[in-house]
Amino acid sequence: MMVFNKNSRKKNAALMSGMSILNQVVSNVAAFIYRTVFIYWLSTEYLGINGLFSNIIQIFSLAELGIGSIIIFHLYKPIKEDDVGQIAGLMYFYKWFYRLITIVIVIIGILLSPALPYIIRDAKELPADINLYLIYALYIFQSATSYAFSYRQALLNADQRGYIVTAAQMVFTCLRYMVSILILYLTRNYMFILIGTIIVNLMNNLFIYFYVGYFYSDVFENKSKMNRLGIIQIFKDAGAMMCHRIGATVVSSTDNIVMSMYVGTIAVGIYSNYSLIIQMIQTIINNLLNSFTASIGNYTLTVKNEERYQLYKKLRFANMWIAVFCTSSLYLLINPFIQVVWDKDLIFSKEVVFVLCTNFFLFASRSANGAFNIAAGTFVYDRARPLIEAVLNLVISVFLVKRIGIVGVFLGTIISSGFTVWWREPYLLFKKVFGQRLRGYFVSYALWTLLLFLITIPFERFMVQLPMNMFYLVIRFLICGIGINAILILLMCKNQYFLYYFELMKTLVLKKFKP
Repeated sequence: MMVFNKNSRKKNAALMSGMSILNQVVSNVAAFIYRTVFIYWLSTEYLGINGLFSNIIQIFSLAELGIGSIIIFHLYKPIKEDDVGQIAGLMYFYKWFYRLITIVIVIIGILLSPALPYIIRDAKELPADINLYLIYALYIFQSATSYAFSYRQALLNADQRGYIVTAAQMVFTCLRYMVSILILYLTRNYMFILIGTIIVNLMNNLFIYFYVGYFYSDVFENKSKMNRLGIIQIFKDAGAMMCHRIGATVVSSTDNIVMSMYVGTIAVGIYSNYSLIIQMIQTIINNLLNSFTASIGNYTLTVKNEERYQLYKKLRFANMWIAVFCTSSLYLLINPFIQVVWDKDLIFSKEVVFVLCTNFFLFASRSANGAFNIAAGTFVYDRARPLIEAVLNLVISVFLVKRIGIVGVFLGTIISSGFTVWWREPYLLFKKVFGQRLRGYFVSYALWTLLLFLITIPFERFMVQLPMNMFYLVIRFLICGIGINAILILLMCKNQYFLYYFELMKTLVLKKFKP
């Protein structure tokens, strides 16, 4: 019989976190090298096209209905019980559904193609060699093929072996950037670069597809299928998840579209550099904290509310520390980095950067909440909230961008988040999962936010006096990396959760170097 992952939750989480960090370091270095080469060999307009179509394709992911997250949630229990038949039924349904989604994405893509000219504010900003419809077709093909072969990743993630997926992503990401740089050097042709990217991404998906099929052969040789009631329950749960996906997709994937329509493709290209950096940091935080999601899902099956709450407080402390450090560093470093490494003409004003960083903090500070909500399944109680957030974000962003320009796009995201997910997510978590009062959460959040400002302001006043060159850019990074964390250590050195992590790190180090 198939033996599923029986390692301890701590070991699984450590493997996932370690691989996620390694992946982010390697992938981010490769991405920065590629972006630098791209900027020097192609124009900003190409960056705008890339950012715009990436957002359009993300909207097509709504066709997935959130089934992937629901399947992982339903896999936790049968994996724990070694129920190969139930797992096989879930995976069979998953395969059938994702292949249907592949067809749906192609059909929707074709139907929406006539709308393309209306989302480009000024067609003259497009490079002369860009065939809008051909590029769009390639993006549709990339999105469709990813659904056809990637569904098996869910089994690895639910079995707390997501580090294997991450390792494969790291290897193929580096390969993708190497191929793209080679094609860019030889041809300077954006379409050829996109074709190369599609081929490497397909190779990544096929590798995981065949690896999982071999490693979990007992599951895929089992011909069990889900019963009608099981399928109905998945779609019922997916109804709640679909609302969350609509909200998240509209909030995260319409910024470039709104900018393209009301500001221009060049603005989208400039923002894409900021978006690249911010998304990299967000991904690191998500991978670091959400790597615990499967472990949390497994853990919550066997413990009481108080034990869940204690685990949450430990993770939240780490989450807020990381959010404060990353937000402060982002605000202090992002403009100097873009100016020195890429070009001073590619930077936004401080006002825009402040709004971007505020939005980043609101996102980053919620990672622990998100991990627990997904693991505990509380999203089923919150169907309306993401839809309200999506509508607010789109309406406010369009209203503000017409009056105050590009900063209005990001203010719309902040305002919609403040009225919805910022308070609603912890409210459900504390009420449905922990059975605790919420007041302490907001007091703690306010103190961390105040700490963020008290740390950032003096660092900014000092750094503004430094020259703008590569040497002093390195100095800035060292100041942030060492200085901000040193202040946090001094302020938190007697905090019980800091002491918990300190003792944990000490134990791991001593164990590693013990003769």
